[in-house]
Amino acid sequence: MAKPNKKTNQNLVDLIDQLKEQSRDTGSALWRDVAQRLSGSRSNWAQPNLSRVSRHAPQGVTVLIPGKLLGSGEVEGSPTIAAYSASTGAKEKVEAAGGKVLTLPELMKENPEGTEVMILG
Repeated sequence: MAKPNKKTNQNLVDLIDQLKEQSRDTGSALWRDVAQRLSGSRSNWAQPNLSRVSRHAPQGVTVLIPGKLLGSGEVEGSPTIAAYSASTGAKEKVEAAGGKVLTLPELMKENPEGTEVMILG
């Protein structure tokens, strides 16, 4: 029997369902892992700063953050970052560096299999 859903944000519930469906369709464990992380308590979600992303993410890899991207620090290179949400400062800094910030549904459309994606957080 499935666990009852405790989330009240309907957009988040729909996103979690989309992630689980994508995992079933493609067989990719990445989307199931992100769905499980977003299903948990918001206080346990990842909230890395740009400095942490620059420090830990190799070039050419899409960084997936199952939480909120914060704007403290500097951006190196032109990263592609997908996050549940991002601060306006973080978006501005990434776009100024030539990178882009995606939402999770946009990343699922661009990369259905979840290849070349690194989870940070």
